[in-house]
Amino acid sequence: MTIQATWLPSQGTSVCNLTTGSASWQADLDASAGGDTRYPNPHELLDSALAACTTLTLQLYAKRKGYAVTGIHVSVNHEEANGTYTLKREVRVTGELAPAVLDDLLRVANRCPVHKTLSGQLAIETTIS
Repeated sequence: MTIQATWLPSQGTSVCNLTTGSASWQADLDASAGGDTRYPNPHELLDSALAACTTLTLQLYAKRKGYAVTGIHVSVNHEEANGTYTLKREVRVTGELAPAVLDDLLRVANRCPVHKTLSGQLAIETTIS
């Protein structure tokens, strides 16, 4: 799947339009750079990918295992210091769950596809025309 990002000066804003062809969303600059806080900035989009993937992965796993999960809440924020982007993720799972089940869910959270991608080797190839 390819994600397309588009911006045109005629829009009169700095909002970037994003699409996969079937889904659409928007992003903007940080508020400190004049962006509109009604839209996520690029770092918020990155952080949200980890939060969403963790939540969805745990949801699928809990259903498959028959765990009595009544809710999953994942929060992600980040810190940038000395060239390191540190994602801080907090996972809260509600329900009547034994400590061993919570340990199992933590193990699965750390194996969600976006977590594995972000903690592995990344390469970006860019062309311009």
